[in-house]
Amino acid sequence: MLRKSIAVVLTAIASSGMSVALAAAPASAAPTGCTTGGGMTYATASCSGGTGYYQAWAQCQGTVWPYYWTFVQSDWKRAGSGQTAWVMCTAWNGGVVYTRGVARRN
Repeated sequence: MLRKSIAVVLTAIASSGMSVALAAAPASAAPTGCTTGGGMTYATASCSGGTGYYQAWAQCQGTVWPYYWTFVQSDWKRAGSGQTAWVMCTAWNGGVVYTRGVARRN
């Protein structure tokens, strides 16, 4: 019964030329103007605009046997805050930065 009622309503809308407006999700803006930097044992990230949050991350490689690989992340910073997120590769988590980047979230 309910299925038939829904079909009748949808048919009436389609035949009358009316359109059904679909609610679109609001666009979400991510951090913009992001840069990364750092040195041999640390990584930095900064995002100058947009909304949301960002963080610095690094993949660290050990400098002594067994040359462990670790992944480290900084705390989240608000986009456009002017703050620099940074993270260190230390003897405890790897030693040197192999690769670095910036993670973003809305």
